[in-house]
Amino acid sequence: MKFVDEATIEVAAGHGGAGCASFRREKFIPFGGPDGGDGGRGGSVLAVGDRNLNTLVDYRYARKHVARNGEGGRGADQFGAAGPDIVLRMPVGTIVSDQDTGEVLAELLEPDRPVLLCKGGDGGFGNLHYKSSTNRAPRQKTPGWPGEQRRLKLELRVLADVGLLGMPNAGKSTLIAAISNARPKIADYPFTTLHPNLGVVRVGPEQSFVVADIPGLIEGAAEGAGLGDRFLRHLQRTRLLWHVVDIAPFDEAADPVRDARAIVAELKKHDPALHAKPRWLVLNKVDLLPEAEREARVAAFVRRLRWKGPVYALSALARQGLQPLLHATWQHLAPQQTSAAAPDPRFDVPARAGADHG
Repeated sequence: MKFVDEATIEVAAGHGGAGCASFRREKFIPFGGPDGGDGGRGGSVLAVGDRNLNTLVDYRYARKHVARNGEGGRGADQFGAAGPDIVLRMPVGTIVSDQDTGEVLAELLEPDRPVLLCKGGDGGFGNLHYKSSTNRAPRQKTPGWPGEQRRLKLELRVLADVGLLGMPNAGKSTLIAAISNARPKIADYPFTTLHPNLGVVRVGPEQSFVVADIPGLIEGAAEGAGLGDRFLRHLQRTRLLWHVVDIAPFDEAADPVRDARAIVAELKKHDPALHAKPRWLVLNKVDLLPEAEREARVAAFVRRLRWKGPVYALSALARQGLQPLLHATWQHLAPQQTSAAAPDPRFDVPARAGADHG
């Protein structure tokens, strides 16, 4: 399935049905009085997060979603039926914003919880609504109210606990494949990963966390070099970053320290808040170094980089040194584990006043 993390769509709620001006006319009842019912409410447009979806590809092609209008009122005290709502199912982690104003309408952080995007118009009043002791034969009626219409921008940001950063061919895909059931494409050329991959890491019984691997960054990514920094948005909800570095590159001219500094610089250019997240250094491919030189090479790298945070040296391909990293990550994340993001009352769907009319 093609990975799509952005889409623009148009949505329109249904108009309310018009009220009816009618009078009861039956044999032997010459003054039956008003019996025109109200119109039905138009259908609304809702969005729901779905755990089974991981891409917005459906909305790349289906760009217009229009709810049905409410039915008009009729005589004999009959109110019009409400138009059915439209429910748009999107991946959990989708941000829905107004294309014209930039206002964020919803963040789908909780699955199966509907949020209102466009409210259907209320139905108009029939003349039965205006009957009173002083107005015995009202002829007033009102049309239905129009439903809301919007152009929406959909932006997917995957939900993960840990994000992987690094140059192309640093071994990020090999690492996520070694610690989870994710099966990303792995090859010996740059930019093998073209879209984010998610993997669930199980440390022990009821102990797990989600890792996100994004396409590799290169120097100048903030200006569009390589695949650019468009995928960095998928790390904005993570709570920890693993900075994966190839400590034993095949190219003798390559400098792992310079590459690591370039990644940090691109991160800071893109988003200072993302740069401020906790970040651990993961030195990969130590199996390519002579065993007697490994500790000295790692120490020299850390000294040149002037790194003060946690450091883990490992080999994802040989599956060496993974457990200390996984257990330390779980201990870091466990105090922050929450069942779900707190619901935002701004996006609550109001109860419909009546099942069949407005």
